Amino acid sequence: MQQSEICEWHHCEDQTVITQDEENQQEETTYTPPYNIKGIVMKNIKINTTNCRGEAKLMKKLVAINGWKEVYNDGDVCWLGLPFRYSNFDEYITQRVNRFPSMDIMAHKTQTSFFLNQFLKYYPEEFDFFPRTWSLPDEAEKFQNEYSKTKMYIAKPDAGSQGDGIYIVKDIKDIKVNESIVIQEYIDKPLLIDNKKFDLRLYVLVSSIDPYICYINHEGLARFCTVDYEKPTKNNLRNSFMHLTNYSLNKRSNDFKHFAGNFHEINDGTKRTFSSIKKNLELLGYNVQEIINSIEELIKSFMKSIYPFIKYNNKIIFQEKWNQTKCFQILGFDILLDAEAKPWLLEVNSNPSLSIDHEIFGQNGKSVFEVSELDFYVKGLVAGDAVKIVMKNPEFQLENYQIINSYKMLQLDDDFEDSPIAKMLNIYGSLSGYKFNEKITSSKFCKLASLQGMTTDRFRKNDYDLLYRKILLKTQSIQMDFIVGSFECKTKFR
Repeated sequence: MQQSEICEWHHCEDQTVITQDEENQQEETTYTPPYNIKGIVMKNIKINTTNCRGEAKLMKKLVAINGWKEVYNDGDVCWLGLPFRYSNFDEYITQRVNRFPSMDIMAHKTQTSFFLNQFLKYYPEEFDFFPRTWSLPDEAEKFQNEYSKTKMYIAKPDAGSQGDGIYIVKDIKDIKVNESIVIQEYIDKPLLIDNKKFDLRLYVLVSSIDPYICYINHEGLARFCTVDYEKPTKNNLRNSFMHLTNYSLNKRSNDFKHFAGNFHEINDGTKRTFSSIKKNLELLGYNVQEIINSIEELIKSFMKSIYPFIKYNNKIIFQEKWNQTKCFQILGFDILLDAEAKPWLLEVNSNPSLSIDHEIFGQNGKSVFEVSELDFYVKGLVAGDAVKIVMKNPEFQLENYQIINSYKMLQLDDDFEDSPIAKMLNIYGSLSGYKFNEKITSSKFCKLASLQGMTTDRFRKNDYDLLYRKILLKTQSIQMDFIVGSFECKTKFR
């Protein structure tokens, strides 16, 4: 039997509750979180770990601590360490799977920048939360025209991760315009703590697509640079330890600090909890609740923008079974606060690291891996509470799980399903039959005229063929797919 108890969105730091099951596992798990989150408790959940990768150690510890069961075939939850593959198709029907098809594309640097730039054009007030971004080589000419000698830029490989290949530039001659990279304006006045630059990794759970339900976790990580910050100059812009917050880079710094004390309190670690950062911000005089509200608004805008595409891709992959699947996914949001405490979205990771190891380097240069109590605490909340939430159906979540354990449900406006983008995708899906990579012919495009409200006295049925040809000519395309046609047709679908 599963037991549940609804809780307030807070924690109790003064107690650690160890059950008999945990006592039996003490030697295996070696670590118990420093305090217990009161709330929903579920036992006898079967976790299929066959396809786990870097998160395998975390999942095994969560199984042991929660009294769950690890299985290697059909379980209640199937945890995949890689994006969707057609070989996993059956698992999506029989189990709760932690992946939405094509979410790895939606949260890809190039794709994310494309859609955010498009939304910024038409909804400038709601989408002003990310630095100006260009995708090269496709937007090389556009970037060259908009480049400013007074600004700094940060270049990121399109498919890169963990800080690989990132560099800061000022002179356009130093940018490799023919490579697949994303260029962003560099925010050169970040909010500093202990004179160092940092960013936040916050976690969002998408527990259902129909209805669309998203949660934000109250905990997260702060990743610090290991060298005091100075505004970029020709002399220091190559100093990664000063300008790049990536843990994978800074862990190799001689100044990296692994804090082993109470990480809920203010400390000087290079990696910290979001809860400790809130206390830093309070001491510095910032209104923490206003910052949190701004972050939540940023995340809600992003989640609303990608909703039509997640739903559309689900229909493409699963066809008539799309609403029988029980997909969920954890996303990692990388957010930087500037000197005015405004949050900026740097990128969204569809596969945020759930590794709980940290690497310790000796004087001989060799390294060993140990379990990081801080990572286990944060990522244990993120993954463990996600499992408990998705074990309940979406209707139950909407009714009972507005605030549950470490997660709070984001209140999305009702209008996101009626956005122009959502309408365009529905129309495109209907015309293409939700066929994967289906192209739209002129005859199919002209079927739009038969839909209610799609013709006027000024725009008649025969005009659709002309519009189709103009779009292909303008975009220099042979056939129309959604990317080619959707934003060019925007005014006709409003």
